[in-house]
Amino acid sequence: MDTEHLMLTLCEFLDLSKNAPLKDVLFDAFKQAITLGRIPAGTAINEKQLAQSLHISRTPIRAALDQLATDRLVDRKPGSGVTVRGISKHDADEVYEIRVVLEILATTKAARNMNEDDFEDLRRLLEEGQRLNAANDVEGVVHNWDEFNQFIFKKADSPRLQSIIEPLQAYTRYFRNVSARPEVRRNEAMQEHWGIYLAMRFGPEKKIEQVVRTHLKNSYGVVNEEMMDCGIR
Repeated sequence: MDTEHLMLTLCEFLDLSKNAPLKDVLFDAFKQAITLGRIPAGTAINEKQLAQSLHISRTPIRAALDQLATDRLVDRKPGSGVTVRGISKHDADEVYEIRVVLEILATTKAARNMNEDDFEDLRRLLEEGQRLNAANDVEGVVHNWDEFNQFIFKKADSPRLQSIIEPLQAYTRYFRNVSARPEVRRNEAMQEHWGIYLAMRFGPEKKIEQVVRTHLKNSYGVVNEEMMDCGIR
């Protein structure tokens, strides 16, 4: 991918309406484009050329790439510049194992904190997901799944837990996009989300652990197959 195509792809994800520093806007755009596969692994990023194409200074681009390197989505090597790393099988396996632990904890804590109004809000979110799925709106479904998880993380009311989960979101978004592609899996995931909701609302907590673990295992099964089909090791 040359710099012009990289710039055009990146612009699709730039949200300049955000009240945030440009480096953060660029980081979010890069992260989405990479995790969605729009900027493929192996793509070289020339800071100077990209800055010229976007008509901005190199400083925010460099800061965004530094954060991507921290999240292991790009490699920055002296003398060879920046290269998109993408997501390896090892990365995916590791993140899956961590997510199981963290999401069980977050969901259990959220269930303890939620009141009837909260559960009604979560139910309406699930119903909206069903409508989007029935309309075959895959992008809408993925966004709905993001909202479902963010709702639970917020209700867990644990800033420290949130700070641990947040760096994994780039990988999590990749998992969701892959998992949402097959219609059969989307339908299954919708039912699993309802199972999580019911376990949270009516308990016991052991049931929450069971349904969250099963949901993540099934979702990762689709991701694992996709990575093997693509030759990702």
